[in-house]
Amino acid sequence: MRYLRQLFVCSILSALTIPVGCGAEAPDGAEQVSDVGSISLALVGTSATGATYRLSRAWFDIDGPTNRLVYGDVDTTVLTEVLPVGRYDVYLEPGWVLERWTGGGYQQVQAALTSPNPATVFIYEGAASTVVFQFRADDDVVSVGQGTLDIAIGVDDTTALREDTDVACSNGYDDDGDGYADCSDPDCQWQPFCAPWGENTDVACSNGYDDDGDGYTDCSDSDCQWQPFCAPWGENTDVACSNGYDDDGDGYADCSDPDCQWQPYCVPWREDNDAACSNGYDDDGDGLADCNDPECQGQPACMPWGESTDAACSNGYDDDWDGLTDCGDPDCQWLPFCATPALLIESFDDGDFFGGPPYAGISPPFTGPWVALSDATIPPLELVPSAGPGTGTALGVYSPAIPTEWGAGVMLDFDAWSVNVASFQGIRFKMRSESYPVRFEVSSLLTVPESGYCSVCLDHHGIDLWSGSEWITVEVRWSDLRQQGWGTPAPLDVWNVMDLIWRTPAGQAASLELDDIELF
Repeated sequence: MRYLRQLFVCSILSALTIPVGCGAEAPDGAEQVSDVGSISLALVGTSATGATYRLSRAWFDIDGPTNRLVYGDVDTTVLTEVLPVGRYDVYLEPGWVLERWTGGGYQQVQAALTSPNPATVFIYEGAASTVVFQFRADDDVVSVGQGTLDIAIGVDDTTALREDTDVACSNGYDDDGDGYADCSDPDCQWQPFCAPWGENTDVACSNGYDDDGDGYTDCSDSDCQWQPFCAPWGENTDVACSNGYDDDGDGYADCSDPDCQWQPYCVPWREDNDAACSNGYDDDGDGLADCNDPECQGQPACMPWGESTDAACSNGYDDDWDGLTDCGDPDCQWLPFCATPALLIESFDDGDFFGGPPYAGISPPFTGPWVALSDATIPPLELVPSAGPGTGTALGVYSPAIPTEWGAGVMLDFDAWSVNVASFQGIRFKMRSESYPVRFEVSSLLTVPESGYCSVCLDHHGIDLWSGSEWITVEVRWSDLRQQGWGTPAPLDVWNVMDLIWRTPAGQAASLELDDIELF
C-alpha cells in the first residue's frame, strides 16, 4: 500500500516535470508514513501588467508533522518537497529579495511582505493545495505559477506603503514595512483602534465601566463632570421651576429658588402690553384693570381715539371728539383723502410782461406782483421773459453785476396780508440756474417784523436747491423747510404765508429762471 501511494505522488510530480526520486522507498529524507502529498514553492511569476518578478535568497521554514528548511535563489524557479499529510506553517525567513525583470536582467526592487507570515496550509493525500505570500512594491501586481502546492508570490504596489488607517492599524500586519505592526507603529497612534480609551463622553460616562483605566468609573471620574449624564441637576429652566420639586437640592423649590426668578413661570405678572391691557383682567394684581392701570396708558388699546389716518379721515365720524369731522379736522389735512388737488398759481403765459413787471393773477387769492430783490451792492435786477421748458414763457432773473452782501433774487408778494396754504402739502416748480445754491424760502407772519413776534426777524423757513443749465422740476414740502438759525426761532405758520422767495448767494451774478409754479 505504501508503494502504491508513493507511486501516485511520483506520477503527479512527473506530470508536472518536477524531478524527484521515485522507487520502492520514499525519497531520502521523506518521513516513513502511509499518507503523503507534496509542496511546490513557485518563485517566479508574471504580473497583470506583464512584468516578471522573482523571489531570491528566500529561506522557507516548513513546520508541521515534519520540519523542512528550503532555500530558493536566482537559479531556482520552483522548489519541491514531499511531505506527510497534515497541517503546516510555512514561514519566509528575513533576508529575501524581490527582483523585477527589466529586459536585460533582474533588478532588485523595494518591497514589503503584506500577507501573514507564517502562512498556514493543509496537505491532503493526493490533492493540491495553495499558499500565497503577498508583496507590495513597484506599482505592479504579480502572481506566480501553480505547483502541486504553490507558495505563490504576489506584488501589489498600486498605492504607497502606508499604515495610517483604522483597517491597516488593526489587521495584524506591518503594512508599511517599517518593522512595526498595527498599534506599535507611530503612524497608528491617532487611529480609533489604537487611540487610548477615554471617559469624556456621555456614553462613556454612563456605561458602568472605567473606560480610561484610571480607577474611576462614570460620574466618579473627573473627566465626566461636565457631561450631561453627570452634570448636577439644575433649577434654572421653566420646566424645573414649575414641577413642584427642589431639583438642585438647595432647599428651595420652583419659584422660591432664586435661580428661577427670571424664568417665565416665575416672573411676576405684568400689565404693560396691549394684550394684557385689553383682556378685562387686573393682570398684575394692583387693583386696576386694563386701561385704568397707569402702566397701560401708552398701549394702543388704551390710546385715545385719533383722527390722523386716511381711514379715520374718511369715515364720516369725529373720531377724536374735537367737534371736527374728517377733512374738516386740521389733523386730516396732510392725508391723501383730504389733500387738495394741485393748484397752478403762475405760468408766465398770461401776458405778464406787457406794460411792467410780471403779475401772478390766475388763481386768487394766490395773486400778487413779482418783485426783484437785491442787497443794494449792484444796480437793480432785470425781470425778463425767457424761453420756458416747453413752448411757453418763463421768468428770467439776471443781475448786471455780482452782489457782495447777501445776494439777489425774486419774490412773489401776495396781495393779501397773508394767504393760507395749510390745505396743501407743499410747492412744485420748474427751475434752472447758473447760480448755486438757490435758496427757496417762505416768509410767514411769525418771521416778519410786522407781526411783533420776532425780535430778530427775516430768518424765514427755507431750503437750499441745486440745478444747472438744464430745467429741473423741484418739489418741496412745507415740512422740509427750516430756519437758518440766526433769527428768533418760530414754527412755520402755513395759515399765514406772506411771500414766496427765491434768492441766489453773494459772490455770484444772479442767473435764475422759473416756470409753472403750483401748490400741491
